Amino acid sequence: MKYIKKKLTIDKVTVQNIAKKFDTPAYCYSYSQLKKNIDNFKKSFKSFSPLICFAIKSNTNVNLIKEIAKFGLGADVVSLGELMKALKAGIKPNKIVFSGVGKTSEEINFAVNKKILLINAESKSEIIEIERIAKNKRKVVDIGIRLNPNTDAKTLKQISTGKKENKFGVNEKAFLDLVNYSKLSRNINLKCLSVHIGSQILD
Repeated sequence: MKYIKKKLTIDKVTVQNIAKKFDTPAYCYSYSQLKKNIDNFKKSFKSFSPLICFAIKSNTNVNLIKEIAKFGLGADVVSLGELMKALKAGIKPNKIVFSGVGKTSEEINFAVNKKILLINAESKSEIIEIERIAKNKRKVVDIGIRLNPNTDAKTLKQISTGKKENKFGVNEKAFLDLVNYSKLSRNINLKCLSVHIGSQILD
């Protein structure tokens, strides 16, 4: 957003024209900035070209997600509703990662049926439930395990997720036990180490 000839504009379109055409309140997204952000991210990691997954919880606008899908991005979802939105927006199941705490059996069941890329588990009880559902369906499900790394990201105390006193993920001992548990399972395949240390990290 910037002023051009004393008029507030978004991508060279005046806010007055937007309000006149769409009424207020209105949400405005910059396609050029979206493209720039995605291109910059891809450029930064081009040495190994990872699958970049957009966190659907950050913006659930289906039209926006459709545009993001056109750039080849996947999706990171934390609920059945977000998973359904990602699919509706055209993101392929093999580019969807299901993260988040408190997944229900119904959500896990739906994710397994849709053959998504990965389910990031938060606890042993969740892994056991994924394994049970996979066994009933005679399938092998790829999973990740979320490790709490006991790392202080120097973010706001209220949104810290990576310190040992935070309730997210498992500690190192439990993580190693779950790695061994997964190795012995015929229905789950450990493919990922999942770590999240917080939000609003500017350094």
